Amino acid sequence: MASAETADRARRLIALLPFLSAQATISLSELARATGTDEATVAGDVSLLSMCGAGEGDPYDLVGVYVDRGTARVFADLPAFSRPLRLTPVEARALATALEVVGVDPAGPLARRLAEVAVAGPDLGEMARTVRGAFARGGRGDTIAALSVAASERVSVRVGYESADGTSRVVIVRPYTLYLWRGVWYLLCFSEDAEEERTLRVDRIASVATTGTRFERPDGLPADPAPVPDLATLPRASIRFATDDVGLTEREWPGARFERLDDGSVTASVPFAGTAWLARKVAARLGGAEVLSPPEMRDAVERFSRTAAKEIFPDPRETGGS
Repeated sequence: MASAETADRARRLIALLPFLSAQATISLSELARATGTDEATVAGDVSLLSMCGAGEGDPYDLVGVYVDRGTARVFADLPAFSRPLRLTPVEARALATALEVVGVDPAGPLARRLAEVAVAGPDLGEMARTVRGAFARGGRGDTIAALSVAASERVSVRVGYESADGTSRVVIVRPYTLYLWRGVWYLLCFSEDAEEERTLRVDRIASVATTGTRFERPDGLPADPAPVPDLATLPRASIRFATDDVGLTEREWPGARFERLDDGSVTASVPFAGTAWLARKVAARLGGAEVLSPPEMRDAVERFSRTAAKEIFPDPRETGGS
């Protein structure tokens, strides 16, 4: 999958094209304002565009643009803007599915027009599962695909789930919908064990098995579900990390606010709904993190660490050993 930097540059290149097709000469400062960047960056983008192919079947038919003393000069028409856009049904369905997965309204004018073009081709549901799987992190593509199938066919599933407190259990759920929030996939479902709606993190689902039992999808489900509770309403813990590393991100610590200090350490303000999940995360740093406040969170980390230590290094007197 492309990095965020690569994706951002691709978006800028696409945004530049209408400006370049409309004018023979345009200042780099104007292009920088249009793309939300600086002149040096946009000069590099224009130079990259000049090495991109613009014609069909001719690798030497490049975008006719170059940088000259603070301006971008266009010396040839761009073929892509001189003729109508044509999509095959397969391309239209792929684009429609990708737009829906990233949150574009499927009832909007663009989606409707794409649906008109996509009159044939592969199964749209299967394509949606493929796109979701491509976005999944940590090797969860198979899990997302299985849940997508169950949700579309309205069949309940048996899932192995690890709770925030570290306990594992098997539950039967009716999968309603999958959605991406802050880089993490979630499943909105009905738990038959708890007899209520639940939101499960997909990266905590270890297994999925169909039960073969169909269910009726209820009316009134949220069109754009979001995880609960609202992070803004939660209490916060203050944590100090001895060193900075790639794991100190909002994805790994949802809702956290980080401050990098001159000595290489990091302090973070992290919201928490219960002490178990955060205690487990802190203890997993093996002494590299310390809870500064509140006191109940410090106590929770100590209790969790003691329990984990006993499981790893059991007392022989308690297990019957010598």
